[in-house]
Formats: sequence, C-alpha cells, structure tokens
Amino acid sequence: MGFLLNLTMLERLRADDPVMPSSAVEDHFQSGLYEASAGAGIVFSPFINKGGRPALNYELTEFQLGYMLTPVRGSSFWRGNVEVAGSLFGGAIVKGRGEYVTGATLWLRYNFVPRESGFVPFLQGGAGPTSTDLDRRLEGQNFNFNLNLGGGTRYFFTPDWSVNLECRYQHISNANLSSRNLGVNAIGPMLSVSFWF
Repeated sequence: MGFLLNLTMLERLRADDPVMPSSAVEDHFQSGLYEASAGAGIVFSPFINKGGRPALNYELTEFQLGYMLTPVRGSSFWRGNVEVAGSLFGGAIVKGRGEYVTGATLWLRYNFVPRESGFVPFLQGGAGPTSTDLDRRLEGQNFNFNLNLGGGTRYFFTPDWSVNLECRYQHISNANLSSRNLGVNAIGPMLSVSFWF
C-alpha cells in the first residue's frame, strides 16, 4: 500500500515538473520558423601560427537572425535540422593596435535536436565582409573578409527563449587584396540569448 502511494506521488510530481517537454523544444526547429539572438564575447589572437604575429584581442557584440531551412530529421545522434542565419557584429580592440572590428556574416548551422532534452547542441560555419583598422603589420587595409567556425549548445529556459554558449573561431584576412595579409586567427567564448518565433 505504501509503495503504491509513493508511486502515485511520484507520478504527480512528474506531472507538475516544470521541465520543458521535448516536443516544445523540437517545435522551434521546423522549417519556416525564425530565431533572433543577441550576444557578446571576446576572442584572442594569435591562436595558431604564432611566428612573429603581434597579439590582437577584441570584443564581439553580435545580432543574428536565423531561418529554419529543414524540419527535424533522423532518429540517431545526428537527428536535427539545418538553419541559415545572417549576423552583424562589431567590437573594440582591447589588446593590440587599432580601435574596432565590424562586419557581417552569413552562417550555415546544423542543430542537433535530441528527443528528451532542453539542450540543443549546434555546429556552424560562416563568412562575410569585415571592416577594421587593426594592426597594419597583420592587415594592410581596412576592407577584409571573415571566416568563422563555431560549436556550442543552447538551453531552453522557457518555451520561446534559450541561452546559448559557443566557442567561436574567427579568421580575418583581405584575400591578398593588399600587399600585407598575415591575417588574424582568433578564438574565444560567445554568450547569447535567443527568442524563437
């Protein structure tokens, strides 16, 4: 009798548990839906190929709009969807010569959407134009390009909001449009918040 009473109480607790239903999370990753996010972070360079490169650390503030290209597909670890996103970013140079870095990036992202979790990991890559007055020993002109790789996870703390933590790699170079093009290879953390609609 006591066992059945405890089992009934456990079932009631589960029914009242505020944990996000997996279907509510998955609903945001169906084709045609949007994700708007705002975030900030800091990246540190040089990350690789240190030979004689001066240090250049800078902040990143980013605003991003994503669009779900595909519905959630699959049943294994790779279960997920494809998202395309555009972002605008900018920030101050906090170590090294120069004042600012700003630009835009077009992203392609794969979201891993598990069935029973409020966590949604992702991998992404992107590229776009960049304007910066950074150290002329690294780049010979203001107009450059950015190439990015990132990986992280989202956590849905309400049905329509998530907090996101990412490790971002960013390469900046001018594709040899200038006689000086050592490039920047920077890596660092990004923290953002997303609204889903």
